[in-house]
Amino acid sequence: MKPRKMRPKIIPSQDPDRAYRFYRDVFEFLRDPKDQTTLIVDKKAIKFEKSNQKQQIELIVRDHLSELRQHLANNFIEEIEPVQKAFNNKAVLKIKDSEGNTVQIECNQDK
Repeated sequence: MKPRKMRPKIIPSQDPDRAYRFYRDVFEFLRDPKDQTTLIVDKKAIKFEKSNQKQQIELIVRDHLSELRQHLANNFIEEIEPVQKAFNNKAVLKIKDSEGNTVQIECNQDK
């Protein structure tokens, strides 16, 4: 997966270590070269805070819809709503992360 932007960059989680592994492995966020324990996107650190709250997270990726669906299936992640069409030939799908947060992923429509 090729993540470009995400907001917010503070993720509520019951288990911050589990959330960190999910975002590292599923979304393939890069590690900060200066601190290998910090994930970054758009040159900014992602923070995992211990919390029982749930939040909606918006993620923009460079991938096309078919590639994204295959990647999610390879990681046993299911879509929770039908795909929606968005402005400028984009598609939006929603999943749940390891902590129950809803992640709305915007990607490119297939050609």
